[in-house]
Amino acid sequence: MKIKDILDNNIDNEQKLALEQVLNLSKPELIVNKDRELTKKEYKKYQKINKKLKKEPIQYILKKAYFYNNEFYVNKHVLIPRPETEVLVEKTNNLINKHFKNQKINILDIGTGSGVIAITLKQLNTNTNITATDISNKALKVARRNSINKRTKIKFIKTNLYKGLCEKYDVIISNPPYIDEKSTTIEEKVKKTEPKIALFAKEDGLFYYREILKNIDKILRKRYIIAFEIGENQGKKIAEIAREYLPNSKIVIEKDYNGFDRYIFIKGV
Repeated sequence: MKIKDILDNNIDNEQKLALEQVLNLSKPELIVNKDRELTKKEYKKYQKINKKLKKEPIQYILKKAYFYNNEFYVNKHVLIPRPETEVLVEKTNNLINKHFKNQKINILDIGTGSGVIAITLKQLNTNTNITATDISNKALKVARRNSINKRTKIKFIKTNLYKGLCEKYDVIISNPPYIDEKSTTIEEKVKKTEPKIALFAKEDGLFYYREILKNIDKILRKRYIIAFEIGENQGKKIAEIAREYLPNSKIVIEKDYNGFDRYIFIKGV
């Protein structure tokens, strides 16, 4: 069996990733080496992973995912990082550079999961203090492992949102659970394998935005940025919640690369 024989079967992205992993080749290298013959051991390993893909995402099988060109450890206790969240980090980092420049600031990542947001922001802004919280000990174990692997100094705290935190922050960022509990559009494999606590929320998916915003003024500095990833139909409602608790803030809703409302930035100026 040659590489091109497998590629010609119209395999999906997860299957391609499995093939890359088995052969230790990148996507371009697969094409360049398409006439290469797989050994029996390689083909058997590929088939084994391919069989698991019917029930599990490739990232959980390989125990790794890519985010912002970095490899991170993941398991079933954390949400698999998505490209949309990379854009959240990119846009937030641009705002940090614009509003705070080289100032030493405090950043809080609420619901850190695998830690990719906090770790990436720390890599992009070494002159910052970053705190990351999560309610799950198992998620924090993954985040700490990733932080050690990436040699980033981050304070991880087990708490519900930011309960008990005493510091004040310049930047607060979060990709909270925002899928409506009654949603029927979520992919079945995602629903069955990824942690429900990181996916679903009450009140049409708005529950955690309100929970975060209703007392957030207690931990905000005078000049601040709050950055959220949101569901594509939630922007206006979250903006209303933000105006209720932070009436003097500037609120901007921004789109992802597919043209959907995906981010909301709440700024204190």
